[in-house]
Amino acid sequence: MRMTRKTANLTLLIISAIWGLGFILTKTALEANVTAGFINFTRGLIFTVLALIFFRKKIFSMTVSDFKIGLYAGLINFAGFITQTIGMKYTTPSNNAFITATYIVIIPFIAWIMYKKQLDAINFISIAICLLGMAVLTGVTAKGLNINTGDIYTVVCAFFYAWSIAYISHGLKNTDPTIVAFMMALTQMAGGICHFIAIEGGRLVDVNWQVAVLPLVLMGVFCSFTAQTFQVIAQQHTTATSAGLIMMLESVFGSLFSVIFGFEPLTFNMVAGGAIILVGLVITETKRSLTFALVRKFHAFIKLH
Repeated sequence: MRMTRKTANLTLLIISAIWGLGFILTKTALEANVTAGFINFTRGLIFTVLALIFFRKKIFSMTVSDFKIGLYAGLINFAGFITQTIGMKYTTPSNNAFITATYIVIIPFIAWIMYKKQLDAINFISIAICLLGMAVLTGVTAKGLNINTGDIYTVVCAFFYAWSIAYISHGLKNTDPTIVAFMMALTQMAGGICHFIAIEGGRLVDVNWQVAVLPLVLMGVFCSFTAQTFQVIAQQHTTATSAGLIMMLESVFGSLFSVIFGFEPLTFNMVAGGAIILVGLVITETKRSLTFALVRKFHAFIKLH
């Protein structure tokens, strides 16, 4: 599938909105007493089945190289998920969201070290602005960031998410994105059932299935199959840093949907933090015209004074 960079970035924006809605679906399933491991297993199972239905010809013709590349992508992605899940148990939601978002700082360095991609100073300006926005959005600026065990797990999670985004953008070589998506589905399913059995004891107690079934199905179809498949495709047509910056909006959309569905009230921090993040995204997408002009004016001002 051919895409322009603008189309790819728009696709990633839509994916971020889907994942933002996924926060609400996950919260609903958890409140119905479905465990995190079983949620991930179910998402992976639905993802795998749909991938086999739609991409079976490519999947059954995959090479050993395709398998290794796809498995590598899937394992990195799942490592990020599992460390974030463990981190959530021991830290606050705001700390978890903010520290996870720091993956955007790590992406350029992984791309530079592993794939020889040039570091871009303008992107670091955007990254700094977006991190400030996340700090305001999550309330870290007011409450402070008190480091604990959960935060350490979340830092590890941020590293794996950064590695995953950089790898999907630069490391897939000639492998078909749909094969990579299928392998991500398999690892999500296998990792989910292993977590469910080993960590959660393999038991589901007092589950309200009338409430839980619809969120589980929607997460499997849209948050996993649709979003992750198109994520892999879209990232082949944009930079890893741009992809990371856009996908940071997942938290903004999550807050927005949380307000819309009545899980929490609209606050000044949500509006201000979301606006700051959008400014950072605008800068990275218009950097050659807007930012360079501002830098030139600043240098001219310094010379005059």
